[in-house]
Amino acid sequence: MQLMYSLRVLLTGTLLFTSGLLLANAPSSAIGQAFSLETGDLVYTEKHIKLDRAQHQVMYSEPDGTEFARKQIDFSRSLIRPSFQQLNDRNGEAIEVKQVGETFLVKYRKQNGSEAKEDTIADKPNMVIDAGFDAFVRQYWQPLISGKTMDIEYLVPSKHTTFSFRFQQADCLADTSPSVVCFTLSPVSWLVKMAVDPIVVAYDSSTQRLLRFTGRANISNAAGKYQSVDIRYQYND
Repeated sequence: MQLMYSLRVLLTGTLLFTSGLLLANAPSSAIGQAFSLETGDLVYTEKHIKLDRAQHQVMYSEPDGTEFARKQIDFSRSLIRPSFQQLNDRNGEAIEVKQVGETFLVKYRKQNGSEAKEDTIADKPNMVIDAGFDAFVRQYWQPLISGKTMDIEYLVPSKHTTFSFRFQQADCLADTSPSVVCFTLSPVSWLVKMAVDPIVVAYDSSTQRLLRFTGRANISNAAGKYQSVDIRYQYND
């Protein structure tokens, strides 16, 4: 029990696949509504805007419309390993990942008043950063829907390292449209798997657009806690 508690404390809020995807094949913008898996209440809304082919922006708003966080993503050097900056005004958490040559400069501040820590992470062939997992799914769409299992190293800025996750096709959750394809992202390590639930993502089978994300949110509340959410996306065609 003590081991499980320690793992959950360590991993809560760290192994977070971003739900703030820019959805590179979206025409210009998209809206995602995040509902709590515990209560069903709307906990925040994401607005995704393509500024140009490489620069994307995400704005997070409270249910009453008040903006509380923003993210800037730069896909100019890589769709799967983009650079990005994210600031959460709820508690002051700040994240920056920037590609410098063949390495990535990672800066992380937990909250207002905390010291920002930075480190350099070497690039890896199978590394995925932030919203890059959406591009990863589309790039390897055919192998994945053919049943291939693929492992990635997902960068976790708060820990200045990567964790191994496994992509594979899976059954969709209830209330998911029948015209979708679903995938799970599960930790490879059995210890991490004991503490972190798989993430389930649902994609339109024809457009390859993300329609639903179910798992741990990448944005915390004012207390610094990360909720498990069900995010539904709509596109402005």
